[in-house]
Amino acid sequence: MLAMAGLLLQATAQAAPEEPWRFNVTPYVWLPYIDADLGFETGGSGGSTVDMSDVLKHLSGAFFLNAAARKGRWGLSFDLVYCDFAKTGSKVTSIDVPGDRNEVPVNAGTTTALTGYMVSLLGSYSLAQSAQASFDLLLGMRYTHIGATLDWSFASDVDGLPARTGSAGLGVDLWDGVVGVRGSLALGNSRWFVPLYLDAGTGTSTFTWQGLMGAGYTFDWGDVLVVYRRLSFEQGTSEDLQHLTFSGPALGASFHF
Repeated sequence: MLAMAGLLLQATAQAAPEEPWRFNVTPYVWLPYIDADLGFETGGSGGSTVDMSDVLKHLSGAFFLNAAARKGRWGLSFDLVYCDFAKTGSKVTSIDVPGDRNEVPVNAGTTTALTGYMVSLLGSYSLAQSAQASFDLLLGMRYTHIGATLDWSFASDVDGLPARTGSAGLGVDLWDGVVGVRGSLALGNSRWFVPLYLDAGTGTSTFTWQGLMGAGYTFDWGDVLVVYRRLSFEQGTSEDLQHLTFSGPALGASFHF
């Protein structure tokens, strides 16, 4: 009897082979609108607050790539974002000096250049998997670097600045832990589906979150996706990077193998 049970268990194990690894690589193009508040140390003063917005037209270089591996319910995903924006018009809103803040009445010829890259590494666990819907729980880390330079040229002297013209730079490194969910909803029996993503976290950032939603179409080799994506960081007015948001449409092709 025991021998028969052993043979049955062995046959069952042979009938259920271990699931193979599955991979997908997704190069994509993201055209984000940038909204940023940056604080620069400007030579002799306590700092300058700068507003940046609508710098997409000054995009001079970019690279975006997402990759994922899955085995059974467990998976690992990697996302790389790199953007380089040439000098664009910005607005210096105030100059801080010890014990005082001076509002800037005249803002002429002020430009800011910005370079940023982000690397996310997330582990995933499948909560649901069917032909109609799939949802994964995500947990991992996000590293972000922001570098910026400020060149100013004011029409008159500004209290707190050593000269009417000059430049300053900043570099910010953010390490944040994030938790989130990723999903996909099929549209009936068609090849169309709705990709969903949401994460949030904290660490060096006071709060960061990211979300996307859009439409996808499945081919035999993989998927084509069109989504709207938003990525945000908040740190407060006392930090060099006070607020930063990337938001805009993205187009990608996901290759499965």
